[in-house]
Amino acid sequence: MTSFVAVLRKDLLLEVRGGQSVVALGALSLLVLVVLVFAFNPGGGEQGAEAAAGALWVALVFSGMLGATRAVSAENENGCIRALLMSPLDRAALYAAKLAAAFIFMAVAEAASIILMVLFFNLEFDARVLRLVPAVLLGALGFAALATLLAGISSRLRGGDLVLPLLAVPMFVPALIAGVKASASALSGAAVGEFAVWLKVLVAFDVMFVAAGYLLFEYVAEEE
Repeated sequence: MTSFVAVLRKDLLLEVRGGQSVVALGALSLLVLVVLVFAFNPGGGEQGAEAAAGALWVALVFSGMLGATRAVSAENENGCIRALLMSPLDRAALYAAKLAAAFIFMAVAEAASIILMVLFFNLEFDARVLRLVPAVLLGALGFAALATLLAGISSRLRGGDLVLPLLAVPMFVPALIAGVKASASALSGAAVGEFAVWLKVLVAFDVMFVAAGYLLFEYVAEEE
């Protein structure tokens, strides 16, 4: 836990001083939502809720890839990753710290995205938006776990920025579908049972992605 807290604290302090990751994630989410709101031409009712949910999750995927890449590439830019791997630091703790940092960056950006989504898609700030929060947080956690692991691989490859979306997006598609369905159910005011079914699917994918990253990051780091 000491190693985990130390690495996470370093990443958060760098972000507080520079603010580059959160600003970049927020700007990218804003751009995605602006483009999609003109593409979907949203109306009211269930159709508007589905369009808003889809736009929100597209923004989550794009910002998630950027957040995970920045959390990992910061160590590669100055060779710090080599020092971390040579230290007694547990590599699973290093992965957990990078995952936590990416998740925090994404959560902040998604909070802003939800506000923008409500404004752009002519929704109301009511209990339906609060029901949206668990689905978005579960989706952010699962995608951060997957993208952090894959970013550790792609950061060492030539053209790794192109490899990451090619690997991450297809693997995340089942969870993405569940997240869109859960978000659409929340925004349309569907029954709790229908909403909870998709949340359970997201929880299952989160457990799988987090466990896979925690177990495999050690072998990914050994290739460094």
